[in-house]
Amino acid sequence: EGIKIHQTNCPNATKLMSNYGYRIVKAKWTNQQELAFLTGLRIKGIDDVGLINKLTTVISNDFKVNMRSLTVDSNDGIFEGTIMIYVHDKEHLDNLIKKLKLVRGVTTVARFDSPMEKVS
Repeated sequence: EGIKIHQTNCPNATKLMSNYGYRIVKAKWTNQQELAFLTGLRIKGIDDVGLINKLTTVISNDFKVNMRSLTVDSNDGIFEGTIMIYVHDKEHLDNLIKKLKLVRGVTTVARFDSPMEKVS
């Protein structure tokens, strides 16, 4: 039948605990915001002084996202970067991408999941 979860004050739980106490396991729900998954962002745009600071401020301060790695390269005034980040869910990621696209100088922000996808 699978797993059934009852609140401790449920009449069924009381009966089950008295008859099958050895089969009872305490369950705890976690707040979804505690969970995070790793994903990558590929960011391109026009290089400018302070650009990395602006990007990391949005990521760390505005969205409270933990970064695993950050790589940025610039050539002829154009930058390309990859950032590996931990986000809570797709909505959190989509909102972060929208905000990063608003940073002056950023032309594209795209998600990738595999490290092999980092190469353009």
